[in-house]
Amino acid sequence: MIFNPENLVTKEGTFKFKGNLEVEANRSVNKDILNELWFGHTFHTSKISLVQTEEMIFKTGKADPISLDGYLYTLNVTENGITLCAENKKGLLNGFMTLIDRIKINEDNVLSIDCCEIKEKPLFDNRMVHFCVFPDTKLYELERFVRLSGTLRYSHIIIEFWGMIKYDCLKELSWTHGFSKEEIKPIIQQANDLGIEVIPMFNHWGHASSSRSIHGKHVVLDQNPSLQYLFSDDGWCWNIKCGKTKSLLKEIRSELIELCGNGEYFHIGCDEAYGFDKAYVKDVCDYINEINDDLNSVGRKTIMWGDMLIYNDKNFNPVNKYCALASDKECEKFFLNNISKNIIIADWQYWAKEAPVETSVVLKNAGFEVLVCPYDIGCNESDSCIETIKKYKLKGLIHTTWHTLSSGMHHVLRNGVACWENNYKDTASCLYVTRTASALRKVYFVNGDYNKSGWAEYEIPLKG
Repeated sequence: MIFNPENLVTKEGTFKFKGNLEVEANRSVNKDILNELWFGHTFHTSKISLVQTEEMIFKTGKADPISLDGYLYTLNVTENGITLCAENKKGLLNGFMTLIDRIKINEDNVLSIDCCEIKEKPLFDNRMVHFCVFPDTKLYELERFVRLSGTLRYSHIIIEFWGMIKYDCLKELSWTHGFSKEEIKPIIQQANDLGIEVIPMFNHWGHASSSRSIHGKHVVLDQNPSLQYLFSDDGWCWNIKCGKTKSLLKEIRSELIELCGNGEYFHIGCDEAYGFDKAYVKDVCDYINEINDDLNSVGRKTIMWGDMLIYNDKNFNPVNKYCALASDKECEKFFLNNISKNIIIADWQYWAKEAPVETSVVLKNAGFEVLVCPYDIGCNESDSCIETIKKYKLKGLIHTTWHTLSSGMHHVLRNGVACWENNYKDTASCLYVTRTASALRKVYFVNGDYNKSGWAEYEIPLKG
């Protein structure tokens, strides 16, 4: 099992069933993807026959409901039945994921769930996860990741298209093999059906190439050099003084908001703006605040990366290596005093091995809401982020994934669990790896396709 709820009371006996199960449940559970997840978690032996109700329940047989008393959901499993109660739709879906995680099967294909009582609510309301759609990313990898994120009870998923979504406003924003919106929409619908809000993202300062700097690719200029005026001289940053650049970015935001559907946030990136001259710090603040005002006018809160706002102070803990790219303390002070305080700062500091993550504390003390962002690097680095969120009561977590996901998928699971359970460190790292493999088999069946199984295309990387 993935989850080990802290308010778990185990009882004698098991609830047993075989084949399809008739369930009375709220209509929010009447979704194809949820029946697929049930089928996967019952080892391809059971489907749900659902009777809809307006109550926030998922119930079969006889089991007394447990009062919520401030919890997001409660679950009672007896030998005679199951009753899941929830505060709202998201709570019901979170409880559903906990329930299916506990299903076992024996040699006679009899399914069982150990009798228990569970009362649970998350440690963080904002439990976000980030996924990059790279030029090498297959569509099934995005769909699989969305499904995994749903079962891990993340609240939001940030989808970052690296030149891989075709826009109406400028065709060169996508590589020729990019995905159409019609290909992406069903996956966004799956996320919504799983209770996840999809946060659109587009980089508005650095990373204007929609590529990593290490390989020198540029989605726009490698197709149409005459569009150089939209960018800095080297193409790495957007030309923030150009009116056509601002108009284009506004159109991009509009298209992504429409694609991703209703939601609270938009992530504007703004990291690693190499070549930034601190003489233009006011221009940058004005530019970011202008974007923020526009997003606020359409009902969106702005999230941005925080690395450009902070100076790498010599008094920081020497054990922690920070990516803090403000030129000096004067530049940091100007940013922190002049960037709108209703912008949420996502502080990615992947090499901070010890809590607190000091940059996050600086940002909070400056008056910002802060999301701390662990990565697929190591457990100590993740733990320092999680401990900082708890101690300083920060806004929440974004687990970020990049090009290393093929070796770091288990960190997605571990940090997802850490959003709910204080005791998550009691589980050995190797068990998070094997449980991630088990979870993926249940959420996305590959029917024997070797390259799609697990989370890496090959057992041994190709040479040459």
